[in-house]
Amino acid sequence: MKQIKIALFVLFFIQGMFLSLSAQKHAFISGKLVGENVAGVTIAATDPLAMQVAPVNAVTASDGSFRFELPADGLTLTKLSLASDKYIYVFMKPGDKIELVLDAARPGRKPGIRGSDDTRILYEIAAVSAGYEAKMDSLSRLFNELKTDPAQNSRLYAIQVVYAKESEDKRQALRSLLLKNASSPACLLMMDKLDVSADFDVYDSVSRAVNRIYPDFKLASDLEKTTSAERKLAVGSVAPEITLPSPDGTELSLSSLRGKIVLIDFWAAWCGPCRRENPEVVRMYNRFKDKGFEIFGVSLDRDREAWLKAIEKDGLVWTQVSDLKYWQSKAAVEYGVKSIPHTVLLDREGRVIARRLRGPALEQKLEELMPE
Repeated sequence: MKQIKIALFVLFFIQGMFLSLSAQKHAFISGKLVGENVAGVTIAATDPLAMQVAPVNAVTASDGSFRFELPADGLTLTKLSLASDKYIYVFMKPGDKIELVLDAARPGRKPGIRGSDDTRILYEIAAVSAGYEAKMDSLSRLFNELKTDPAQNSRLYAIQVVYAKESEDKRQALRSLLLKNASSPACLLMMDKLDVSADFDVYDSVSRAVNRIYPDFKLASDLEKTTSAERKLAVGSVAPEITLPSPDGTELSLSSLRGKIVLIDFWAAWCGPCRRENPEVVRMYNRFKDKGFEIFGVSLDRDREAWLKAIEKDGLVWTQVSDLKYWQSKAAVEYGVKSIPHTVLLDREGRVIARRLRGPALEQKLEELMPE
């Protein structure tokens, strides 16, 4: 009998250990929707950092309550979606028990959050940013209403002054919050509210702090790549080499254009803003090419035929290269390109003069470098 009791004890102990270990690999989210029509709502939990992963669904009860048990092997980001434009991001760690109270109409607006400090920090920062953005949107609408009336010129100028102040106040508020919470992964979702060049100190501080704690988290490693690229692309530094295939398959290198003022132009056939801007780029190329100006076009396409057709249709007669790897292009990764069009202007020694110049700002800089 004693042996049976011992065996049962060992069995229960092993089962308990297994359940404990299993729980440590999961996080638990319970919550409640408030507002109208909160019963029977399907909420989809997905991993926004993974491609083509089937969602885990939960359906709200009659009182709007719901519950998820989700895998969490280390720091994990989950997106809870009621619809394509109604969602909230949640940071989870193994064993977390998170409680949410969400507005059914706008789940990301002032959510109630317990059990996840990083999620709470994310939405506190987001609320501050949204407050400034609402004021700026209101000013923009007013400006657009008045801009066709010449009698409103003085008022338009006043609106621009207020808008600029709100924009700078927003920037300073975000800088302060991000530096204060630099070690929280919540900051990783808010970094694009600041410019990496103008606010590199914030990017660098957040990257160093978060990577010390979560070196395996994708968004942390992505930010580290961005800050690393920014260091390499500081004004006055030699631009990293790019060697990629041209349309005919020949490997071409950026360094082959040394001795000329070079614009590295990241673009793609599928990029609407790029295609709309191309006529201006062509015009500037024709204006300055005889003075030692060249363009090194780097396409983020993945469809070779679309790339070649765009080159021909838009009259892009300068050097063009691409590895057809979309955002995973090694040149885009090396240069920290997160959106296109994206430009880097180099001097005749291959050193960075400026980045992200477009339109009139680019033409003005070219006029300074290559006067008539």
